[in-house]
Amino acid sequence: MTLGKLRKGKKAKIKKILEEKDVKIKLTSLGLTINTEVQMVKNDFVGAIILAVSENRIIIGRDLANKIEII
Repeated sequence: MTLGKLRKGKKAKIKKILEEKDVKIKLTSLGLTINTEVQMVKNDFVGAIILAVSENRIIIGRDLANKIEII
């Protein structure tokens, strides 16, 4: 399953990032790495999503969220 399909309030761990190296570096700087636990704060299944990573809130686009596999 991808991050873009995670429902509001649910938690998951990042399993794999299916994106180019420069995007992976940007995600790493935001705290989104393999085995990072995230919680979905907002997902209306259209547009951007909001994630909680530790005490931080991160907004990413739906296209990118759909390239992040979770377990």
